[in-house]
Amino acid sequence: MTRVIFTVLIGIVSTVAGGCSGINAQTNSFATLAEARQAGAMSKGWIPEGLPAGSHDIREGHVPGTSQRWGLFEFPHAEEGTLRALIQPDEIPADGQRCEIPARIEWWPLMLRGTLNGARLVSTGTRLYRAKTGDLLFAINWNQGRAYFWSQ
Repeated sequence: MTRVIFTVLIGIVSTVAGGCSGINAQTNSFATLAEARQAGAMSKGWIPEGLPAGSHDIREGHVPGTSQRWGLFEFPHAEEGTLRALIQPDEIPADGQRCEIPARIEWWPLMLRGTLNGARLVSTGTRLYRAKTGDLLFAINWNQGRAYFWSQ
């Protein structure tokens, strides 16, 4: 009986510890890319360098002391080429890709949490790309002028 209780307690502790892994996540919001730059979001690695200059409505989340980061922004259609310069030219299949994000980052869309569903993303107009450098994935809705990025 004691062994069973011990096993159950170990399972509970593991579950709680796993659920709290992102408890140290911090988030920031910026109206413009210039504001994000002034706050040090690029120099600290929270937001990638090279986003379109007109990017706005920017949100980012990161776990201090790690390379984990997530972000979203809107961009002007006229600056689409700048964003394309950051990503590989070919879309990648979304099925099987994962995005692990702390639950406390509430603004992150449900369709980009956990294992991604390619058909669902495509149905919303969202396409998935790898960054040309680094470990970021970008989910971009070109029609809406909205992009998401996260570290793998």
